[in-house]
This record gives sequence, C-alpha cells and structure tokens, in this order.
Amino acid sequence: MEKIQFSKTDYNVTYRSEKIVFLPREYHLFKYLYQNPSRIFSREELLNAVWPMENPVDRTVDDHIYRVRKKIQPLSSVVEIETIRGQGYLLSMKEVQKSPLLKDDEVSTQVKSLFRKYHRYGQGDALKLLAENQNVFGFQIDLPNLLYLHFMKGDFSWFLDAQEITFWEKCFYLLHIYSLIEPDKKKCLDYFTCALSAEDIPEYHRLEIKLLNRLSLLIFTKQLDKAATLLHRSKNEIYEKNLEGFIPLILLSELWLTLLQKDLLKIEERMEETENKLASFPYLRENANLSIIKGCYWLLKNNESKAKDYFDEGFQLLLEAKFIPGVLMNINMILFCVDDFGVSGTLQTDYKELKQQYISKYKLNEIHSKIEHQLQYNLK
Repeated sequence: MEKIQFSKTDYNVTYRSEKIVFLPREYHLFKYLYQNPSRIFSREELLNAVWPMENPVDRTVDDHIYRVRKKIQPLSSVVEIETIRGQGYLLSMKEVQKSPLLKDDEVSTQVKSLFRKYHRYGQGDALKLLAENQNVFGFQIDLPNLLYLHFMKGDFSWFLDAQEITFWEKCFYLLHIYSLIEPDKKKCLDYFTCALSAEDIPEYHRLEIKLLNRLSLLIFTKQLDKAATLLHRSKNEIYEKNLEGFIPLILLSELWLTLLQKDLLKIEERMEETENKLASFPYLRENANLSIIKGCYWLLKNNESKAKDYFDEGFQLLLEAKFIPGVLMNINMILFCVDDFGVSGTLQTDYKELKQQYISKYKLNEIHSKIEHQLQYNLK
C-alpha cells in the first residue's frame, strides 16, 4: 500500500496530491497512531506517548482526536481514526485500489521516456514528483530508475539497506558512492576496472564505466597520458555509436584533461570550443560542471575571487538539479585543483569544511567501510 509521507522539516503530511497541515501535537498524535495501525490505545497511553513529561487531562486527547479527524477527512479513503467504546482509539488502514494504468504498456513507455528526459536535463524536482506520485499517474518506476533516484537525492544508505536488490544491480552506484569519500583514488580506479570485467554487471553500466568513469579516475590519479589515450578511444566510440547522452560528459572530461595540462592558450581554446558545443545540450548538471571548470581555470590564473564566483554558480545549478553526488564530485575536483595548482589561501579550508558538512549530512563515513567490504568480497 502506498504510504502517507511525513515531513521531516515541518508538521505536514502528504498523500498523492493531498497535503495536510497539522499543529505539532496533532502531527505527533497522528504519526503515532499511523505507525501503530489497528492497535487500540487508551487515553492514558496516548497521553504518555504524545505528551510525556506533561500533565494534560483526558479531554486533551479527545480534543486533539477531534481536530485530527477533521484535518484528515481528505484521506478518508486511506485511513480512519475509530472510537472503540470503553477502550480508546485506533487507526485503521483501508485498501486502496491500484490504478488499471499500471498494466498499460503505452503509459509505461511514455513515462520512461519522460523520466529519461527529466534525468538528462537535470530536473530533480520533476523526477522526485514523478517518483512520489506513481500510483496517481498510473505507472511504476523500474529498478534502474529507482536506483538513480536514490543516488541523485543522496540516499546513499538505502543501497546497503535494500537487501532485496542484488549487489550487481547496485554495484555501479556503490562504486560511485565509495569514490566520493575514499581518498585513495587509485583504489577506486582498481575497483571500477574489476567491475568492468565482471560478467554480472548490467551492460549499460559496463558501457559507462568503460567510456567515462575510469577516465575521470585516471585524471584524479594524475595518469594524464593514459587518460588521453582512453579519452581518444572513448570519444571515437561515443560519436560512432551516437551515444548522445555521453557527448556532454566526454566533452567536459576532455576540458578537464586540458586544464590539468596547464597550457593556458590550449585551455582557452578548448573552453570556447566546449562551451559552443554544450550550447546544444542545455542540461543543468553539465552546465554546472562547466562553471566549476571555469572556476578552476581562474584558480590556475591565481584569481580566487573570480574562481569563487564560478564555483558558486556551479553549485547553485547542481542544487537546482537536486544532484547531491555532483556537489561532492565537484568539491573533490576543486580540492584536487587547489592542491595541484599550489593555491594558498582560504579556499582549501572552505571547501574542506563544505565537504565535511556533506559527508556528515549524508552519513558517508558511516557507510564507507560497509561499501568497501562489499566491493572487496565481490570484485577482488
């Protein structure tokens, strides 16, 4: 059954298109009942659960139940708070009929196409809205898109908790999450290389690892000659097979590589060329990455103020796209460039602090060793 969503930042709940705004105690009372469906609670039990350390009267519960009932009237097809005479209250759940469109192949095909387009253009809000309203629109998100959604919004722990999904279906994302936090990029590269030759990894993930992911790690490990060779091969294959979704990414990788070769004239020529080509691909994430690269170019020219402006612009675009991994990837790249270019000043401290904030918020330190254990067990 589709669940009612409880906000973590305020006292609202949502179900499909309905939004209910509660007062704090109303919210906690409804949440407590919802988390314990079909169980009868006496007034005293509810007082102890929702009003601990206080001394309200029995009538307090009755008054709040009355107000909650009124507010959840739009959800009457889903839940109901019943009065059990002489005992107390219980919340009952009702069976909701599934949409017949869930079995409609045409709807499924159209939604997948729409999902891909939102994905490509970096429309994070639209993707989340689709995901949260699958039953309303009459479709079900398939596993590859479900995995991407959890990755996009930084729900990294989910990949460890989702035991029903095989390691190989999650492998691609576990590798990426691991590379966000693991300082030894050579170790990350080794794991990606092992995954490339694994028989069980999905072919669409194998292709991206082969053409793009190892390339960025070769750059991080300063193996620029190997990176240039792989870039040439990948670029040829991407254009020969017309892998349109990979074109902006290979162009940006090429620009990164040119930047780290530190020839200002070549960087400026490549930057203009890349910007012109990316005009045909107005995707938020790729434009964000371009802004970050421009910022690193100004770092190379010792103009921290201008670099910071471009960094701010890039991160703003990534936050608009709701692409949390992209924020961490680009923080890593900035710190790499700060170190490689020998930049002194406050930028390094600022971005190290920002990285720690994201690591803490998304609990990356807590899952690092668990992911490494899975990678070691399955890939080594």
